[in-house]
Amino acid sequence: MSAPPLFHPKTITASQQQLDLQTSRDLSIIVNANAGAAKTTSLALKVAETLELQRQKTGHYSPNKILILTYTDVAGLAFRRALETVGVSVQLTQELWITTFDDFALYMLQDLEGGRAKLATSPEALKDAIAQCMQEVRVRAEQRGDNHVQLPNHEGSGFYEHFIHQSLRIKGKLVLPQARWLGENIDTQLADNTAEDYTVLKVLERFEHLRRPSEEEPPLFRSAGDATYDLASTVGDVSVAMPQNLFSRWPGGLHLLCVDEFHDMNEAMFTVLRRLLESNAQAVFCGVGDPDQVLHQKAGAEPKFMDPAHFAQQTGRPATRMPLDGSYRFSASLAELVGNLASKSYASLAKHETHVIPFFYAAPLECAQKIVEDAVAWQRQGRPMGQFGVLLRHPHQSVLIENFLLEQGISYRTYPFPTYLHRPEVLLVRALLAVARPEFELVTSRNARNRMVQALVDLAGVQLDFAESESESQEDRLRFAVKEIVHDQTLLATFLKRQVIAKAEPGIRRRLEAAMAVVAAWQGDDAMLGEMLHALDMPGLAARRWVERQRCADAVAHLEGLQQAAQIFDSAAHFFRHINALELSYEKLGDAKAGKNCLVLCDIASVKGLEFEKVTIPFIARGEFPADDGGTMDDERNLMYVGMTRCSRSLTLMFSQRQPSAFEEAMLVR
Repeated sequence: MSAPPLFHPKTITASQQQLDLQTSRDLSIIVNANAGAAKTTSLALKVAETLELQRQKTGHYSPNKILILTYTDVAGLAFRRALETVGVSVQLTQELWITTFDDFALYMLQDLEGGRAKLATSPEALKDAIAQCMQEVRVRAEQRGDNHVQLPNHEGSGFYEHFIHQSLRIKGKLVLPQARWLGENIDTQLADNTAEDYTVLKVLERFEHLRRPSEEEPPLFRSAGDATYDLASTVGDVSVAMPQNLFSRWPGGLHLLCVDEFHDMNEAMFTVLRRLLESNAQAVFCGVGDPDQVLHQKAGAEPKFMDPAHFAQQTGRPATRMPLDGSYRFSASLAELVGNLASKSYASLAKHETHVIPFFYAAPLECAQKIVEDAVAWQRQGRPMGQFGVLLRHPHQSVLIENFLLEQGISYRTYPFPTYLHRPEVLLVRALLAVARPEFELVTSRNARNRMVQALVDLAGVQLDFAESESESQEDRLRFAVKEIVHDQTLLATFLKRQVIAKAEPGIRRRLEAAMAVVAAWQGDDAMLGEMLHALDMPGLAARRWVERQRCADAVAHLEGLQQAAQIFDSAAHFFRHINALELSYEKLGDAKAGKNCLVLCDIASVKGLEFEKVTIPFIARGEFPADDGGTMDDERNLMYVGMTRCSRSLTLMFSQRQPSAFEEAMLVR
């Protein structure tokens, strides 16, 4: 029988399952929590209980003896809110060490490296390095007669994207470091044993030598997840010294170590966790997750790490499995539906009803129309607009919806992607129009002009002239250009012609000049924007600029949406004046105020841990959701599961009549 709790929450009444977790004295606990089962709150109760135990034993709190690792910054913020909700003081909450795996790894590595490596934030930033490694591997394969290396002979083969996606998983699985620790070669046998692409392994081997020439020096650059990978590569070899002997900052003497979103663990993260547990043998461990919410399989995430038997085998710690299986977020009607989708039993402890509304559409615009109708009704009822979430499988799906919201004057915000009006390809078109014809007003929003300068430089791929000194970096020159154009919008024309078009490679320059020529010479207005976009040839321009196929497709979709939005107005010039006015009104509202009163458009992968009273998931159609972008059906099912379980009061699922989705039958909504 569990001991009575030491900590008593002020605002909630804990369930028996929550009390069992809070008061458990087991050394290692793995909590299998269904979505909506208050897993973050339950983990917060465990932390609060540990804090109270510290106080009663020593007379004071020791928040520095508690480490909470999360997957994202958003999850960390949600955890802090949960702690404050259950009654932990703001001061104590601020003193707790709550961080992501990557930020923890960066903090540790800075101890060895003395600084932080440059962050490569986009696939395009890696392109030159990948090309160099491909060439080196090709030359070596020819010299050694290695016929197993199969590298493409042309740039448009898609290998860059293939390499980036595959290497993310290979790093998550620690394939290369484990081979090094075991003294194995990077050969076809390793590829067979790990079920990985041999060519990718060989290129990645060279890429890692290029990225990190010496283990004694900081890497030349890092991408997302590389910090955790680098730390795991450093501490994972059990034949080397314990981490506390390598890192002066390595935490020791912890009382509690928690991992939220435990289901998205990969081998690199687990290796760091294992070494933390080894060096904190007396610390209580508590990992909380839901195997049906694994969203990062492409980064090597596997639900096996939530298996107590696997955990015990890898760490030497027997683990107790504890359930959190009842949803407080939604009622039995939605619980049954997500249970059908996830093929598991799902209880509901909610005291309110959740309405599930299937909507069948013949054309995509019907989805946008329905969303606007629902948003107007939601407003009339006096409901908070920030509690209305439209969850998208692909960011480009926001275009049609945004157009209808703009037409009806309904405030909205997008997350984590910008409104499509501020995406680089749309800003490029707005800049070309503004410079080519006087009646297209220059962009009046300072924020939009700021983004526009960056978009022009990125899309054209140009190097700017120095402003004051040849020693200036490209970033310095860009900042100077932004400052000048934000201050004086008339400088945009000079900047576009002299710094962008004049310096762009011939293929890009021809597209930009052709598009501007159409605008300058056009006599009417009805079809001008379409002709201008045809001359710009965004498919070709996008293929030159971006590595990922989906990003290229998004760029084309955004401009198609722009053209469609303009058709609502008397002229394209009228439409762009309307955009300027909207931007200025949003700036006057301010981001914080606008965010509280705006409908939310966001992609499903970014909403884990969030909750909305009303959720709409549009465009559930074959090829759209589940998508045919190379992922697995399990990936898609988990995304749908996450999207549906964000809802508390009302869920609208929009199914295509013409392209039925596999999810329609799986959930039996008819």
